[in-house]
Amino acid sequence: MTVFDPSAVRLSRRRLLAGAAVTAGAVTAGAFAAAPLWDADHTTRAAAKATLAYGSTGYTWAVPFVAEAAGTWAEAGFDLNTMEFESGRDSMQALLAGSADFSASTDTPVVFAVLQGLRPLILVNYSRYSRDMKIVVRKDAGIDPAKPASLKGRRIATRVGTSGQYMLAKYLEFAGLAQSDVEVVDLTPNNMTSALVRGDIDGFAWSSQSAVVAERQSGGKTAVMTQDGLEKFFQSHQLLLTTEKVVKEKPELVAGAIKALQAAERRIHADGGWADLIARRIHTPPKDILEATSEFTFQIAFDDRFLDDLVAEAEWAIAAGLAKRPAGDLRALFRGLIVDSPLKAVAPDRVTLT
Repeated sequence: MTVFDPSAVRLSRRRLLAGAAVTAGAVTAGAFAAAPLWDADHTTRAAAKATLAYGSTGYTWAVPFVAEAAGTWAEAGFDLNTMEFESGRDSMQALLAGSADFSASTDTPVVFAVLQGLRPLILVNYSRYSRDMKIVVRKDAGIDPAKPASLKGRRIATRVGTSGQYMLAKYLEFAGLAQSDVEVVDLTPNNMTSALVRGDIDGFAWSSQSAVVAERQSGGKTAVMTQDGLEKFFQSHQLLLTTEKVVKEKPELVAGAIKALQAAERRIHADGGWADLIARRIHTPPKDILEATSEFTFQIAFDDRFLDDLVAEAEWAIAAGLAKRPAGDLRALFRGLIVDSPLKAVAPDRVTLT
């Protein structure tokens, strides 16, 4: 993994809490209870500082974006800075370099980092989906969108080493095809749609947003492959990461982050207009956000399926020659990086890991 480059980041100061009056009551005891931070006059609680690094700007980060927009970080007592990068991998690098307390990431960058010997800690698994990543094909390529096996022999683009490539691999498994049954073309997301429109490729594996762009640019000459039953093979998880240093030295931040995201989850389920809060930020109309996330599961939880998915993705990366197998048991390795005790302390029913 490349060394973190501070010049690659855009820092945005978000003063979410200018100051709030609070009572001087004692804070509930516990390893992850938020610690009181008082001003010099001991009458006003000072806002604790926290920094969250994002990779890209899309509805994948709906829960933490809603947390910011709805002020739930402020309600938890935090003054939040955000750092925005082009990818989850880059935002995780900032975290591991000590430039951020938290990072929003999908599971794929985490899997590759762990296989490289790094140790990002998984604090929150806040949403998941199986169908946001799409296989988009040209209608004139002789591919039947209702028959996954018709991809055999085709040129399919994705970004190698990303969740797009992993989804494509699992889709081929779902279709009963081998990896060698298609030609994988490594393209950036911006180039996938134009390459498909030109006919340089037969299809691509990327986000539903890219599928919409491809349909518009091609004048309706593209189609999306069926995904009925894909959830048995593929599931992507959206995570809040942290480090051992933060867990050890800033337990109040850990507790506050969980509290802020829990409040955002409740807002999403209770307010049908929640997409309005983040539409301007991600440059997407609210109705499009709601449609794109209609099959998302917004729930902060840790279960055995999550751990199974991490191990399965690691096994794929190793088998594909994208990473080397580390020493020891993979399941034990990933289980040791899931910090579930803070969530279990406040919502024990949300932690069912064995």
